[in-house]
Amino acid sequence: MAAKKGNKYAEKWTKQVVLDHLQQIFEDVEENKLVYLAVALTNLGLYSDIWADWKTKFDSVDEVSRLIKRIESKIEANLVTRLLNNQCNAAGAIFILKNKHRMSDKQEIDHTSAGQPFTINITKTYKSDSEGDSN
Repeated sequence: MAAKKGNKYAEKWTKQVVLDHLQQIFEDVEENKLVYLAVALTNLGLYSDIWADWKTKFDSVDEVSRLIKRIESKIEANLVTRLLNNQCNAAGAIFILKNKHRMSDKQEIDHTSAGQPFTINITKTYKSDSEGDSN
């Protein structure tokens, strides 16, 4: 007999299961001063893509989304601390910050209006030679 439509009996990633995993990840990141999320996920036997799945699925669940942000902040803080203490390669740290934490070392300015280029309409009026000075 098939289950009712929309049932969640076989759902693996429930709020509580994810919270338990996130707590273990946070403890690992904090205890081992991890600077890369994939290491923490691998330590639990998980794959990197699960992080994006959790962020999407539990976006509206404050408890989960706050813990995810806390983990990401802790990883970033660990990386910056190591960098400032000359415990890691600066180029590698910058690469991770730019690619995994959406940081940038340049300012990007949108020179358009709502995604559309500016249009300048100028009407120029020129005097003809006959309208010029009478000298």
